[in-house]
Amino acid sequence: MHIARILEASVERYPDHTALVFGERRWTYTEWYGRVRRFAQALSDMGVRAGDRVAFYVSTSENSVTTYFACQILGAVAVPLNYRLSPGEAAYIIKDSGTRVLVYGRHLTENALKIEAEVRSVHDFISCSYDASAVPEGHSQFDRLAEETEDRDLTRPIPSGSDVSALVYTSGTTGRPKGVVHSHANDIAIAMNCVMEYGLNHRDNALHIAPLYHVGGMQAYFMPHVMVGGTNVVMGRYNALETLQTIMSEKITTLFAVPTQIQEMLLHPEFPKIDTSSLRLITTGGAAIASSVMERVISDFCPGIYNGYGMTEASLALVLHPRDALRKLGSCGKPTLISECRVIDRRPDAAPGDIVPVGEIGQLIVRGPQAMTGYWNNPFETTRKLRAGWVYSGDLFSRDEEGFFYFHGRADDMIVSGGENIYPREVEELLYKHPGIQEAAVLGLPDEKWGQIVAAYIVATDPNLTAEDLDAFCKTSDDLAPYKRPKRYEFLGELPTNPSGKVLKRELLARHVNAAAGA
Repeated sequence: MHIARILEASVERYPDHTALVFGERRWTYTEWYGRVRRFAQALSDMGVRAGDRVAFYVSTSENSVTTYFACQILGAVAVPLNYRLSPGEAAYIIKDSGTRVLVYGRHLTENALKIEAEVRSVHDFISCSYDASAVPEGHSQFDRLAEETEDRDLTRPIPSGSDVSALVYTSGTTGRPKGVVHSHANDIAIAMNCVMEYGLNHRDNALHIAPLYHVGGMQAYFMPHVMVGGTNVVMGRYNALETLQTIMSEKITTLFAVPTQIQEMLLHPEFPKIDTSSLRLITTGGAAIASSVMERVISDFCPGIYNGYGMTEASLALVLHPRDALRKLGSCGKPTLISECRVIDRRPDAAPGDIVPVGEIGQLIVRGPQAMTGYWNNPFETTRKLRAGWVYSGDLFSRDEEGFFYFHGRADDMIVSGGENIYPREVEELLYKHPGIQEAAVLGLPDEKWGQIVAAYIVATDPNLTAEDLDAFCKTSDDLAPYKRPKRYEFLGELPTNPSGKVLKRELLARHVNAAAGA
């Protein structure tokens, strides 16, 4: 089976069912499939063939998913780009992937022109601007290609499961972004995994506020809903009130949102006036949620909340089901139906059989049909991260006696203070128990005496909350050793995060370094 078949099968089963909603525009499965095919023909007319790379550098939109599925029809390789990347950052990925065609958003014209001047591998540029007069000379207009190109019944090779479907670049938190190679078999496994875990069906109306250049948004959320013939409502940008209003007006049944977004919606003054009763599930992940917030989500927002753990290299690998949401708060759950997960010794040369005892912290490794085939043009990193079919995550986990997995942070984030190892996540979990905290991030700051000290960055719901209050709270807890208590607190209006909801601790560290340099 290949990815284009996912869409074709839903066209056959639900031809008149609404497939896609974006702004004021709506397409049935038949209508959207026609648009995808016409755009695929346009790409073919430009010379795109099986295996060629086509990048899309656009915000969350219909253009993203139409480009993605057009690539799958052709057997071409989709290369999604974070639309927040600078021209130089985007150019690096375009060069590394050998992209032939670049589809770019209407607000990114200036960036696209800079890329055009720097990168020679790109033969064609396609603007998503609705205004033809705003399209630069020599560039094509997306809507015109997707609506006016003649569908000439493309003849194309049928991809095999091992053929590359997409290059999804990592966020580059530990260096240059790496192109994670996804095959058709990988991405179909990801979609089926989510269909089964979440119990999706064609009556579901999914709301997409997550970025579609990310595995969590595209392969693990959009594709599964296409697979079952559901309706996909795509929002161009996230706004708490607009999201709530869309849930009500479109009778949304499934939502993927990061914890920060969930909290923003819950705390919005208009929330009590919005009817969210159509929601049957929310899936989230990427950060911790306070118990008080989780209780309110279940009682006031949606009782069916799933907390998952995944990565670009292996997508959704662990999931905590609603039945355990409060009982196992803080856990990422158990392996999904297609995933095998182990916690092994943290030694660099540790083998898959070096499993640590229950309760001990080690490195998570994942195996399953969704696991990447490697990194693009990077055999060294492929060998380091992919061994005997196991993906070495670089994330620290423990497992309890019931088989539930707990995230303790990245190995690179571990704090060493006075020779003692401190895991930021355990400090964060304690802080989240304080009723005055909305968000917390813990990291190690350099210190001449101790090597590192524990620092906590706090977003408070209580404006009167002080560092002294939190220190006293930590001192009275039986769950945190004295040497693990934060030595420094800083209160912020918000924490810096990437689009998948992960806190960017390097930005917090840079903030400290810059402040110290200024002092």
